[in-house]
Amino acid sequence: MNESLPLEKELAGIFKDKLPAFPEEIKELLVKIAPWLALIGAVLGGIGLLFALVGGGFVAVATVGTEAYGSLWGYWVGMLSLALYVVICLIAFTPLRNRQRRGWNLLYYFQLLSVVVNLITLNIIGLLIGGFLGFWILFQIREKYS
Repeated sequence: MNESLPLEKELAGIFKDKLPAFPEEIKELLVKIAPWLALIGAVLGGIGLLFALVGGGFVAVATVGTEAYGSLWGYWVGMLSLALYVVICLIAFTPLRNRQRRGWNLLYYFQLLSVVVNLITLNIIGLLIGGFLGFWILFQIREKYS
């Protein structure tokens, strides 16, 4: 683990060293299902993205009076982040299945992106719960990827 990602050392100090460790069986289970969860997430996210793009035409017409106030920015932030999530999950599938560090790195970037999107959209509850659980799980399984 020579390479260090942005904030990785600081977050590892919290989520790996200070919180309770998962049992080995749980870590193994999470590592085994991680690529399949990423693939399912990519497929469902892609379907959701298609529906959202089709529905975007309706949103634009239905909210024509509110565009001047910038209320559609959340829609576009959501669309962009969903597209990035889908791409990250697709790229992560093979490295996760092969237990390569690159797969873990992609999940880490996915989680960082999630935190940033939650901050931008002021989703404080999602930020706290999702950020905490996501980083805790990630740092518990980090050692399984080389």
